[in-house]
Amino acid sequence: MKKTLVILTPILFILLCATIYSCQKQTGTNLDPIYKSDKKPPVVTNIHVINFAGGAWITYDIPADPEILYVQADYMVNKTTAQQAKVSYYTDTLKVAGFEKAGEYKVSLYAVSRSEVKSDPVTVTVNPLTPPYITVKSTLKILADFGGANIQFSNPMENEIAIVALVDTTGKPEYLYTNYTKDSSGNFSVRGFTAKERKFGAYVRDRWGNVSDTVWTNVQSMNEVELDRTKMKALFLSGDQQSCCGSNLDVPLSNPYKAGDHSFYGGRGVNDSTPARITIDLGQPVTLSRFRYWMRSNGGAEFKNGTLRFFKVYGSLNPNPNGALDNSWTQLGGVYELVKPSGLPYGQLNSADYEVVNNGAEFVLPLPAISIRYFRIVVLQNFSGGDGVEIYSLKFMGDYR
Repeated sequence: MKKTLVILTPILFILLCATIYSCQKQTGTNLDPIYKSDKKPPVVTNIHVINFAGGAWITYDIPADPEILYVQADYMVNKTTAQQAKVSYYTDTLKVAGFEKAGEYKVSLYAVSRSEVKSDPVTVTVNPLTPPYITVKSTLKILADFGGANIQFSNPMENEIAIVALVDTTGKPEYLYTNYTKDSSGNFSVRGFTAKERKFGAYVRDRWGNVSDTVWTNVQSMNEVELDRTKMKALFLSGDQQSCCGSNLDVPLSNPYKAGDHSFYGGRGVNDSTPARITIDLGQPVTLSRFRYWMRSNGGAEFKNGTLRFFKVYGSLNPNPNGALDNSWTQLGGVYELVKPSGLPYGQLNSADYEVVNNGAEFVLPLPAISIRYFRIVVLQNFSGGDGVEIYSLKFMGDYR
């Protein structure tokens, strides 16, 4: 057999050796900085402080030294917890935050080189204002609610906070629930209790682990039951939406609590056409805590057509028989919105949307609850942009008065 002789030129030999070397396993030296120097960088200068709630902005001049990679701040947010902040060489502002309370704190600033060598420290004093978690704590209100308590708060700076709810029935606080939020205001309820007086508490925690004092309030929880739909009936008052297509408003008062197609279809009223609305007689005076709405579902109506989107709720004990939305009605809350969880365009749904379709959308009415007998929904806009409404089922919770 004839053998083939391969002759390597000097250039090919050098390239082959370089390739073999580059493929060899590297030891720990490949993690070391490419640029190595023990030289200590110069310090930052011309430092200014702008204090804000719970922290401060620190501005400075950084030396024009190519060896500097970033600026670092070391500080204590309380007596035991250290924090660190780092920003690039290409910025002149650094934020320190998470301080436990208003007052005077020391911050050490360093310029750090590409070889991770720190400059000498420059100490600056900051005076953060009262932290948001303390401010929010001062707004906490605990009210009696159906089956428990309702905790209200104000968070005007929209900071990320956690509000922790407690109950004390034995002289020892017990954890109930944590509400994470950055809303400017809001409320939430803790339920599952019988109707009697209890001591409920709440405190505020921020993302740095700072914790406020606990607010405690004795409240008389109210009884909550599912209201009997056999006592309810549709009530058509002048200006209310007309049922169409062989439906009527009694249908959602007897349909099961699930998704379905056989619904109430409401169109424009015959007289007072603005605003569009429907009215239900609950059968006797009640205090409503919440209600659940199931939209029409047939594979094409979900979050479309007459599915409620924006609406208002009113209650009355003795409405004007002419149907006018006057002072015989009391608005219960503000504008409600049925939120489409996915946020997908019209006609597109995902599993989160179908969970609302199947389980219904719940709307909680504000406290303190008032006694009503007649319940009215005023339709501002449905998911197709109109004011007609489709309702498959309705469930009401509260108590009889």
